[in-house]
Amino acid sequence: METLEIELPALRARAEMLSNRRAAADAAFVEAKAKLQRHHLEADNDADDRARAKLEAAVAACALTRDGYADALKGVQTKIADTEQKLVAERAAAQRKAASDELARKLDQVERALPDYLNAGRRLADTLEAIHHHFETAQVATFVRNGQAQLEVAVAFAAQDIRGMVRAIQDGAAPIPAANPGATLNSTPEPAPPTMTVFMLRSAHYRDQDGRKRFAGQWEDATMPVATAQHALRLGVAVAVTDPSRARLRGARGGDFSPQAPDVLDLDAMEEPKSVPPVEPDPVLREAGFIEIDRSAEARTIQISVPRL
Repeated sequence: METLEIELPALRARAEMLSNRRAAADAAFVEAKAKLQRHHLEADNDADDRARAKLEAAVAACALTRDGYADALKGVQTKIADTEQKLVAERAAAQRKAASDELARKLDQVERALPDYLNAGRRLADTLEAIHHHFETAQVATFVRNGQAQLEVAVAFAAQDIRGMVRAIQDGAAPIPAANPGATLNSTPEPAPPTMTVFMLRSAHYRDQDGRKRFAGQWEDATMPVATAQHALRLGVAVAVTDPSRARLRGARGGDFSPQAPDVLDLDAMEEPKSVPPVEPDPVLREAGFIEIDRSAEARTIQISVPRL
């Protein structure tokens, strides 16, 4: 199989090269034929036999070259098809062998585990039969021995059938066993993306974690991806569900919404306001050089004269 995998790319590269050359040869043939046609239409066919013969030879040579490349390309394409079929067959054979080996390995595990199970069952039955005076215990011992006998016979028949299946899978007479669906059912599901619930102050559209467009009505709770919810909070479109306004306004609109209304916002299209640059102080005040003096610690007494009545 490794040889075919190396040979196939080389054949495809050669086919591409031959295809390009055939196309170039075909273009040369068309051009040579056009020149011959112009000669027939414009030249003196009786007096200029040498030129006509030269043009005809050029047409024949171009046709021969084109057909040669076409035949070679056809041969390479046939080889490519044969190689691909062989490669598919070898890969299928490798898959069948791997599947048959895996089945044989599992059967070997069963056959190795069976004696341990039977021995443990016999020990259990012997222990139970020692309490023969107890009816239920004696019945359990009988059940264990009967089950062991039936199980041993059933496994023997199954093992013989599976051995034949191993050979049939490797020979291609039986299909490769399907994967165990239980492995998919028992797999751990991926955790859902985190979401956040906010209280909407404005109606808005947003995208959920699956990319679907959703509508959130004014004065209603909305659950959305965390990044979108935080974006809405920063824009002032929503507040946290702990905000006091939620208790007062929630449901005040009674579900009277129009998702297509012109005042409905698009959270995904809204940009957050950029921070305001600091305001430079007045240049006159800056040049005056005023100094702030802290006089809070000084004791001050103010006397106010009040006229007596």
